[in-house]
Amino acid sequence: MKVNCRKTNPIYESWHELYVVKYCDGAYVNSGTLDQKKIAISESQGYGMLITVLAASKQEANQKEFDALLDYYKQHTISDINHLMAWKQVYTSGEMLTDTANNTNATDGDLDIAYALLKADKLWGSQGNHNYRGIANDLMRDLLNYNYSVHNQLLYLGCWAKNDKRYQSLVRTSDLIPTYFKIFFEESHDERWQFLYNQSIDTLKLLSDRSLAGLFPDFFWIKDGQIINAKSDTLESDNDGDYGWNANRIPFRLAYNTNNNELMKLNNKLLRFFEQKNRLTAGYDLSGRPLNDYTSMAFTAPIAVAVNQQKNGFNTFAEKIVQQVKTTPLTGNYYADTLQMLAILIFDNAQ
Repeated sequence: MKVNCRKTNPIYESWHELYVVKYCDGAYVNSGTLDQKKIAISESQGYGMLITVLAASKQEANQKEFDALLDYYKQHTISDINHLMAWKQVYTSGEMLTDTANNTNATDGDLDIAYALLKADKLWGSQGNHNYRGIANDLMRDLLNYNYSVHNQLLYLGCWAKNDKRYQSLVRTSDLIPTYFKIFFEESHDERWQFLYNQSIDTLKLLSDRSLAGLFPDFFWIKDGQIINAKSDTLESDNDGDYGWNANRIPFRLAYNTNNNELMKLNNKLLRFFEQKNRLTAGYDLSGRPLNDYTSMAFTAPIAVAVNQQKNGFNTFAEKIVQQVKTTPLTGNYYADTLQMLAILIFDNAQ
């Protein structure tokens, strides 16, 4: 008799119940507010796939749950020949629909989807219903085909920016994920991933050196080899040049699944700044001035991942913030809850 060995993780079950929505033969992660229209975005799908494969590695989720998220991704690629995910679908008249303007990608979502697929291949192999490794390689290839800039050896914001002269040189700092690039190079042997790996580390070091606190801007320009921090309202908000709702992810991007000394040094500088704060608030300008007087797990959880990696140097701070992330109930805010869920699973998988 086959025994069900699935373990129960209450916070994963809560997150899954709040945000994962069955749709046709698949499932998506709802990034909309819980009382309004359901919205799927490639970012949420990537996080969902990564969360699910990490939970599955602890026997707290299963392959069927991962495959449901994968099926939704496959149903919403930009085209049959472009494997990047269309960045946004809205529930309309009983269907998840992509407007023509949204049939383009957002780079970070596809990076997470590709990485999660490689994790799935290692966990389950690719001989079942889905060839995880093959799908990952198709996606990695199209990330390079449509999102790689030969001019600066970094990634466009999305494939839409490749032909938009206004934004060709604008980079989202949290898209710089050296660990992914290294793994993608080892998988594909395409030297462009190695270029991305080296250029990302060099760029992050330069940005860190500019801030006494080691803080990174949400966006920056790279023109003629010069790196220029974005100004207010360059693309998304007043805080495009601050440590805001994009750069908040950088600590966990630099810490997750790597012990690279250069990346740890970048996080160490950040952590020395955050260690001095009585409470972590939601965003800072690059001088270290708080942008808001409230806290958010969207900021706290990524910092906790970073300090957990370096806890021997931050004993009290590490214990306090990691415990806070583990014990704070989910709030119903997709972004904060999802980064908190991801952080907890990274803690668990590091044990």
